Amino acid sequence: MYHYLSTSVLRDSLKSKMTLWLLVLHSDSCQRGWRLLYILTAYHRCSEVFKPFLLKFLQQASRSAGAQYQGIAKACEQNLKKTFLYGGRIVPPNGMEIKAMMAGRSSKRQLFLFPGGIERHVKIKTCTVALEVIEELCYEMGLHTLEAIEEYAIFLVTNKGMYSKEIKE
Repeated sequence: MYHYLSTSVLRDSLKSKMTLWLLVLHSDSCQRGWRLLYILTAYHRCSEVFKPFLLKFLQQASRSAGAQYQGIAKACEQNLKKTFLYGGRIVPPNGMEIKAMMAGRSSKRQLFLFPGGIERHVKIKTCTVALEVIEELCYEMGLHTLEAIEEYAIFLVTNKGMYSKEIKE
């Protein structure tokens, strides 16, 4: 599916059809439709032409008093905004991640290790970027200035320390 979403026209068409389906679907199907839209807004930008329409749809759905899917509509809106701000996720979701999202689980607690063996867990969502994690960890350490935050980075360490890579954004 990821390969077929490589053009802006196809992505817009799919998101447009999703919004129409969400207006007419019933309970279980509607919930699955919202979850699919959640995935799509996390991974792909829509065009600048379609963006205002999709944003308006998501804002109306998330702000309608008593609406059944307010929470996930707000999450889709946040995903879309982050996708435009940071460019969307580069790596498509693996099967396990898609199953978790389709089951309604959109976050996990990720372990971060500090020098001296100090461990901290941070809640990571589909569209969480490294900068947000760095800010959260810095605030926890009492560092609130932009200059202090810019001094830190996250290093991905895998394969028992044999491979590491700096993640800054």
